[in-house]
Amino acid sequence: RGVLVNRFLETNAPDVYAIGDCAEQREAIGNRRNVEAVWYTGRMMGETVAQTICGNKIEYKPGHWFNSAKFFDIEYQTYGWVFSKPREGESHFHWKHEDDTKCITICFDEETDTFLGINTFGIRMRHEVFNRWLNEERKVEYVIKNLSEANFDPEFYSQYETEIKQAFSKQFQFD
Repeated sequence: RGVLVNRFLETNAPDVYAIGDCAEQREAIGNRRNVEAVWYTGRMMGETVAQTICGNKIEYKPGHWFNSAKFFDIEYQTYGWVFSKPREGESHFHWKHEDDTKCITICFDEETDTFLGINTFGIRMRHEVFNRWLNEERKVEYVIKNLSEANFDPEFYSQYETEIKQAFSKQFQFD
């Protein structure tokens, strides 16, 4: 499907690299697809190859999955892994605003309560915050309690943390 590359984004030809949606990883990286048609990953691949060309050979390590898009007035973001249905050992918390234009789905490990990812629609959040929480393997309760930290420009957007916390508490008997 794509130009086969190793973890350094090298092809089988010396000094020839492939990045973006034309690069196919020989081995998948975590849950990621071998070909990713997302501009963020293309940018990160370009940064990786630039380091190598400049004499600092580094492996492509994209970190936690994330993506965001805006289609007219609908904003979508995903950080970590949230599948349409919880996989075995996972649980989902879903909150939807009464106006049907905003919602979140949070995925977490049923046994350890470790936060695995979040999808948001109509609510802007900060990638850096969720990436840090995923790296720190925070519990879902921590994420819910500290959701306001992830607000993107809270002074310009409505905030829904109180409603989200109340819904989570009701569903999971959380204080």
